[in-house]
Amino acid sequence: MRKNMVFLVIILVLATFAMPVIAAKEDNGVRVGITVAAGKTQTTSPGETEKKHGADDTVTATPATREAEQRGKEAENEVDDSKKTSGKNITVIREDHDKSLNSLNATLLNVSPTDRERVKNENEVRLAVHTLLEMEGLSGGIGRNVSEIAREFNNSASSARTFEDRIQSRNAITRLFFGGDRDAARELANLTVQNKARITELQQMISSTTLDPEVKALMEDQLRIMEKEQERLEQVSKREQEDRGFFGWFG
Repeated sequence: MRKNMVFLVIILVLATFAMPVIAAKEDNGVRVGITVAAGKTQTTSPGETEKKHGADDTVTATPATREAEQRGKEAENEVDDSKKTSGKNITVIREDHDKSLNSLNATLLNVSPTDRERVKNENEVRLAVHTLLEMEGLSGGIGRNVSEIAREFNNSASSARTFEDRIQSRNAITRLFFGGDRDAARELANLTVQNKARITELQQMISSTTLDPEVKALMEDQLRIMEKEQERLEQVSKREQEDRGFFGWFG
């Protein structure tokens, strides 16, 4: 009985000292969220809608990866609109890519430093997928297969953003005592495994097909960008699963 009383007193003391810090962090989080939203508004096409989760941590149901990918398909209209072959040559496609990249990088000035890397990577992944789709007519016999896998990757990337939003918006008090959102972290890890498999499949297609050197080089550049983002998401998932919270140390 005495041990239980001491334990409860410790929890109350920790909660008392943690509240001001948590309140300050949540206030900062709101301001950061507004800044990121402003940055994303400028970089998102009119046809694109992304589902965002707030800081309300009362939702307990964890969506399956397949269901999340279906939501991703509905959220990436700007890529689906690129199903038709563009008919552009490699020089024009590269110029369009570079112009779009410069435009996206310019909008990062409106994004907070803590979220800048994430937004930058997400923009580059969307652009990489769009570029692969634009190159369908220049990819010989693998063009359609590359485009199909690129769309699957894009849908999965949209779902990954949904799970990462859940992780980032987790209530600070819940995180303090119960740790990270391990369900969202596991789903995110599953998506990165699937996307790595897609990237490997694309790499094998490109390496086993005779392509124009410029076409091949540009396609490989896009795969490196997509691969880099998967490595970042793996780290996000790993950190979240390792965040055990206060009660996790007694479990």
